[in-house]
Amino acid sequence: MRKAGLIALALVLSVSWTLNAQDADTLAAASVWSVQVFPVVRPAEQVDLSAAVAPPDQVADVLRRFTGVQVKDYGGVGGLKTVNVRSLGSEHVGIFLDGIQVDNAQNMQVDLGRFSTDGMFMVSLYNGQKTRRLQTAKEYASGAAVHLDAAPPLLVDRDAGKVRLRGGSFGTFQPSIQWDRSCGPVILRVSAEGVVSDGKYEYPYYDTTLVRENGDIRSFRLETTLFGRLRQGDWRIRLYGYGSERGFPGPVVRRALGFPFSAERQADRDLFVQGGWNQDWTTRYSTAVKFKFADDYTHYDTHPEKNPMALPYDLHYRQRSGYLSVAQSLILADSWSLDLATDLQRNALDTDAGQSVTPRRTVFTGALAIRAAWERFRTAAHLVYLGAWDHFQTPQAGGWSREDAFRDAWMPSLSFFYAPFPFLELDAFLKRTYRLPSFNDLYYSLMGNASLVPESAAQAGVDIQLKHGSGPWTWKGRVSPYLNRVTDKIVAIPTASQFRWTMLNIGTVDVAGLDAKAEVGYDRKEWKLEAVLRYSFQRALDHSDVSGSTFGNQIPYIPLHSGGIDLATGWKDWSFHWQTELVGAKWSRTANTPDYYIAPWTVSDVSLSRKMSLPLFRHRVSVPEVNVDLTVRNLFNHRYQIVQGYPMPGRNFMLTVTYLW
Repeated sequence: MRKAGLIALALVLSVSWTLNAQDADTLAAASVWSVQVFPVVRPAEQVDLSAAVAPPDQVADVLRRFTGVQVKDYGGVGGLKTVNVRSLGSEHVGIFLDGIQVDNAQNMQVDLGRFSTDGMFMVSLYNGQKTRRLQTAKEYASGAAVHLDAAPPLLVDRDAGKVRLRGGSFGTFQPSIQWDRSCGPVILRVSAEGVVSDGKYEYPYYDTTLVRENGDIRSFRLETTLFGRLRQGDWRIRLYGYGSERGFPGPVVRRALGFPFSAERQADRDLFVQGGWNQDWTTRYSTAVKFKFADDYTHYDTHPEKNPMALPYDLHYRQRSGYLSVAQSLILADSWSLDLATDLQRNALDTDAGQSVTPRRTVFTGALAIRAAWERFRTAAHLVYLGAWDHFQTPQAGGWSREDAFRDAWMPSLSFFYAPFPFLELDAFLKRTYRLPSFNDLYYSLMGNASLVPESAAQAGVDIQLKHGSGPWTWKGRVSPYLNRVTDKIVAIPTASQFRWTMLNIGTVDVAGLDAKAEVGYDRKEWKLEAVLRYSFQRALDHSDVSGSTFGNQIPYIPLHSGGIDLATGWKDWSFHWQTELVGAKWSRTANTPDYYIAPWTVSDVSLSRKMSLPLFRHRVSVPEVNVDLTVRNLFNHRYQIVQGYPMPGRNFMLTVTYLW
């Protein structure tokens, strides 16, 4: 109760500071911009989707070409896709949509396959976190952060929009529409997208070739966003609805009774409303309020009547959450700022899985940040506190129950940036983060352990960047060595039955890695050229038990070497892109034996795009435009697996036509 009282007091002080600081004051605007223009931490990778003629249709396709990133893909249009940065694990990677985290208290897995690039403006990756004013406390608390920023309104003085049609292999059809309408000081955006795919593709199966079955998907997304401006402020509200029904084809393993077959199905319905309000009360003091209410439903069914070998499961999950964040920023001097952010979140999960445990979680996150930012030197220090209360109950008399459980953690971090010369920039960071055990880890009877403690990660990284320009030519180079250590790692240990597991805090993983990237660009008149080379080295070793048989082995799904080659050229309204991804050998288990070996692979994608204006409308101020893009993925039809037992598609095609007005 004492900790609860302290946290409640922090929230009250935070709100009272906000309300009491509204007195007008007039100071030079330069004192604000000196902090805002010079962020301490730059994104490690960033893609401007608005500059691409035909960007990838999924955020996962953007992230897989970032250095130090592994996207675990189970194959097909509807396959699960999760992201891992620098071997930390997907649970340590925060996914933020307009600064508000997309989370899943049930299993900590965020499926990136659900996020389309339509309506997105920028995709950014930060090793550590952003270091800007008016962040939420959660943005400081992630081991790595992926930020998805919605595109600003297309135009503010008239209606504008775009229609995009995608279609291609696997019976895929993916239409989308976006419409912006100006209503005085408010701009309304409505967007919708549908995906239909049968998910069928051929794959080798020992001495024969089979067709991947039960990989179909049908999904629909509808969003409405309101943008508004106030005097010295702005606000935004997003209403989001997503529904899907898909099959899980299952792993490909040899079975004595016949070919692999799966009848597992999953239906999802996700609804949320989120928004934010930013206000500059004076030239030195600003606040930001963000909120989110979400209601997610999942139905998982194995259909044993279709597959007699399947365990009979017919499970329903409903997760509801509420989130509120208050952030404040005070400029102490021309280049000094102090931020205080306080977040409060409530999660509830109802399910008929296991013993029908109904867990509830209340999480408080508080962050204090101080920054000094000059043009050539910048530094920031952050201290984050996380406290979580869990409680649960079961409807059965005498069922499994527990008094309220409390878990907390302190997360400090320190960041530096120094640019001694115009062509040389250096930055470094030290950080400690924690991830809470998920509801699956803690409370489900087949695998739960209510005594788990948070998993801890310590990070250290340096980034050295060189850049130079001469006439139409530009050169960039970046080298980023880093060290990570993950302790109290949450792992699953099998019991007497292969279907029953025990969750334990054991294990230490040490990661030593290096990311490198080189870019060359040419831009003159009607010609544009760009070449990018990427390389990642990750030695991620299991140091859990010095006497264990897996001590010193590479952890699962982390290749020692990986990289890529990106080539792009543009002439007038034409553009051509070539992208090659190279991934070295890896293992699906910490036991690095031949049974768990995943062979290295190389995949190349190529696309040709054309941008055209419509001659019939050239008399108008704004001329409608049509973009056409043809993409061939896995050009050389290479057979490979990212996850063992889940073959990826061979050569496939996608045609995209976009109409903008």
